[in-house]
Amino acid sequence: MFNSKNMRFFLKFSLLLSIIMVISSVILPRRYDLTFPRNPGPILDSKVRKNYIDVLVEQEPEIVLIGDSTLVLGVDADVLAQQTGKSVYSIGIPGSASALWYLLIKNNIAESSYKPKYVLVVFRDTILTAPGYRVHGSYFELVDEYARRNEPLFTQNSFVNLMNPFEIAAEKYLPLYVSRTEMRNNIDAQIRYFSPALFGCDRNCTDYSMGDIFSGADLEPKALVDAVAAAESYLYTSDQMDFFSQIDRSYLPEMIRIAKENNIQIVFVRIKVESAEPRTANSPAMINYLVSLTNYLANESVPLLDFGSDPRLTHDLFRDSIHLNEQGKVVFTEMLADELKKIVK
Repeated sequence: MFNSKNMRFFLKFSLLLSIIMVISSVILPRRYDLTFPRNPGPILDSKVRKNYIDVLVEQEPEIVLIGDSTLVLGVDADVLAQQTGKSVYSIGIPGSASALWYLLIKNNIAESSYKPKYVLVVFRDTILTAPGYRVHGSYFELVDEYARRNEPLFTQNSFVNLMNPFEIAAEKYLPLYVSRTEMRNNIDAQIRYFSPALFGCDRNCTDYSMGDIFSGADLEPKALVDAVAAAESYLYTSDQMDFFSQIDRSYLPEMIRIAKENNIQIVFVRIKVESAEPRTANSPAMINYLVSLTNYLANESVPLLDFGSDPRLTHDLFRDSIHLNEQGKVVFTEMLADELKKIVK
């Protein structure tokens, strides 16, 4: 029950909160150039990185590979080119996922004056229909580099669709909530750089020192494996394995549309990983998801090269739960080349 002391405390807290809200509503929109009410979602940078356009025009590759670190460590682009007789360029960006792959296709490949004949998207399991995967935190900075200032589909699929009504209302009307990331980054920067500056170490010095410390740290391997497994578990939730509930909110239809519109044959390549528990990987939900994905792509006349359960990729060919080792890279590149020869002309 509320007594008089608790009531006074509640009133003081409410007054303080109201003052903070009023002050922040005046200062923060000016500080971060915001207007309210606003459309919910992140604030995107106005610049778009188009570095791959120059590469495409200069090299004119017939095949372009897109994927994350599983592509980088799993496919040898030079060997693939030799075995298929087609020039190959690989866009492997560690930490990337379907949101970034969509933006690369839309804002780089489709915008280039030279269009490759084939684009191969290397993915694992449900990642093609998980638009909210790897778009937050440090991943957002990577995705933002390839996004335009106005990206309604990206904002809707990767952020708004994943918000509850209270979050959407806060994004529309509360400057303090909208500015939380920028404020946290400013506070982090003050903590990170203030003390070293007192001893003559500027920002570049601090960044180099921090990088040197962590890159050389003897981190416990099991802790890293556990962290990767925890992040990957998102791809195997019941929601993510429901293909039909995810497809219309994903980037898959748009990636296919953009490719067809630009006379590019898009090919999806499912690579094998060991991160999912056997019970999950072989569950009825996962099997149904893959059947639905296969049928969907077949109806769109889009090839799917599925190596996700290939017994030739044995345990000894993996360096960790996700990535192939050097021998695995050799084996998988040859497997991919053999299947790709049936598609490329």
